[in-house]
Amino acid sequence: MSGFPKIFLPLIVAMLFALPSGNVFAGDIDFKDFNLKGTPKKFEVSTRIEYKLTDYLRDALKNGVTLNTRVQIRLGEHSSWWFNKDIPILTVNYQLKYHALSRHYVLSKIDTNEHWNFSSLSASLRKLGESRRYELPDITEFLKDGDDGEFYIFAIADMAPATLRLPLRIQSLFNDQYRLTSEGVLWPLP
Repeated sequence: MSGFPKIFLPLIVAMLFALPSGNVFAGDIDFKDFNLKGTPKKFEVSTRIEYKLTDYLRDALKNGVTLNTRVQIRLGEHSSWWFNKDIPILTVNYQLKYHALSRHYVLSKIDTNEHWNFSSLSASLRKLGESRRYELPDITEFLKDGDDGEFYIFAIADMAPATLRLPLRIQSLFNDQYRLTSEGVLWPLP
């Protein structure tokens, strides 16, 4: 008999079926809608982002850990010779907290110091994902005359606990349950 003893075959098959399919802690950030209107001097962006928290992030929030969320908007230029170039033009930061005493979720927009209270996590995540007519800074200085590159707007979102202790900070580099990052959206400039 060559190779593997037959007695281990049922054990290996049982172990393979016991492995979870996909990620047990599946959380996700999806851009459901992204619109860009206007001119390079005054672009307006509207987005709808869907946040699905992992079990770890949901439990951390319930236990008093603040979740930081960031939506980055970057101006990029396609390059046929080398890597695409991009520069950050806008970052919108939010914080989501749970107050156990009042049983409310508090969403804060850091740059404007706006606050919203919600009685449910789903309502706070819905508000977090809505951005209507957000004005981008003037990007005409970045659009050089005579450049043959094609410019685009790129948006990406992420969410992570405000504080992670060192062992979890290291684990977060290798495990998706501690941090969520979206795929990103690319929108050509008109």
